Amino acid sequence: MLDVIQKLYDKNIIISGVDQGNKSAKFSYLNRHGNIASFAIPTIVAPAEDKKSAVEGSTETNTIEKKLHLKITSKSLSTVNQERYVYVGHYARNKKGKEEPTYNPMEETQKNMSTTKFSNDLHVITTISGLAVMAAKENKEEIHIPYAGGLPVSEIKELGSEKALESVKGTHTVEFMDGPLEKKTVTLVIGSGKMYGEGAITDLSLNFDIQQGELVETSLQDRLSETYALGDLGAGTSEMIIFTEEGIDGNLSQSLDIEGTNPYIDRIREKVDNLDEFRALKELFDLDDSERAYQSREEFMSEVIEPSILEVIRGETETPTFEVRLLKSKKTTDITELVMEEIRKYANDHKKALTSAWNSAGVDELVLVGGGVLFGYPVFKEVQEKFMELQGQEWVIMPDKVEEAPFFTSRGYLIANLIQLTEKEEAKLEPVN
Repeated sequence: MLDVIQKLYDKNIIISGVDQGNKSAKFSYLNRHGNIASFAIPTIVAPAEDKKSAVEGSTETNTIEKKLHLKITSKSLSTVNQERYVYVGHYARNKKGKEEPTYNPMEETQKNMSTTKFSNDLHVITTISGLAVMAAKENKEEIHIPYAGGLPVSEIKELGSEKALESVKGTHTVEFMDGPLEKKTVTLVIGSGKMYGEGAITDLSLNFDIQQGELVETSLQDRLSETYALGDLGAGTSEMIIFTEEGIDGNLSQSLDIEGTNPYIDRIREKVDNLDEFRALKELFDLDDSERAYQSREEFMSEVIEPSILEVIRGETETPTFEVRLLKSKKTTDITELVMEEIRKYANDHKKALTSAWNSAGVDELVLVGGGVLFGYPVFKEVQEKFMELQGQEWVIMPDKVEEAPFFTSRGYLIANLIQLTEKEEAKLEPVN
């Protein structure tokens, strides 16, 4: 396989997988050495100036995705404006007019969540930006991308894979206006590919890794039976994919009628904004009541939630402690109680929905992946231990490296992509009788 990967790489064809998330877009791709590289870009976009601002600061940073001020030209964007200057991801979180996925509790859950992805400029811009970053990381000025990505199961059932793929096909030009690649232009050509139902091929990343261009079995191969339910817990939706001896059961697989992590995170942030300590600071500095303690979900998660949960995963502590720094002061305020209230709601809602769907499907095991695994981990861990006491076995199977759970979907798309491309290349070499 390494020969195929390097041959394609030399033709500027990058094998990748894209997971358009409602918190962040995850990108996994193969470098020239046939190893997986992954990164994420927060799903946040804001309108930008058509030139570098004098106050944007130094361009001396090696992290390309941290400073995305871009000019994007693409027919995939809405017809109103197909040439657009934007701030994307981390760099957009404190900009005026920023947009990130929203949740309206008055709308029906599945419809509300699924319609945020297909043909949506917010997701298209984030996707194109990430692919441009991927090209830049590999020092490519033009790349051809056999696209591999996905949408919620309910949306794939409604639209079909081909129509969904049309939202990203075409030629896209991205110019870096600032940052370490200032004035560099990247061209992306997406002429083929496939859209999957989210979670539908995540079993590939559960069973396999790619090292130096070769598929390598993971330890989960020995833990998984032939039939299982795969819960892919995202920021906007939670998917349940049912695997049987014949493969995926499309009838039983579904988008669960339950909220992803975003609404729970939003409620925590709202409570933080209403802390007496923060209200006192806003009053002291005459700040508007609308002032936020943290500018985006991504910032709040990466600075407050995820570090403490990773300590639990690594076994450094039994229970997490969550603290915030208001107005970035050195003093911290403990918010563990209000965070755990929402984490427990999320985990309890999901353990019920997941277990019910698993039980109804009649398959052997329940497997969990996705960013929601990290968010609910403190409670999922408790349930796992209690189930072990009652039944003498695991309630769910989680990846060996739980901290990598958010990238399992993008890695699954990547592996499926690699298998398909390898088969095509090998078919070209077969002698014609």
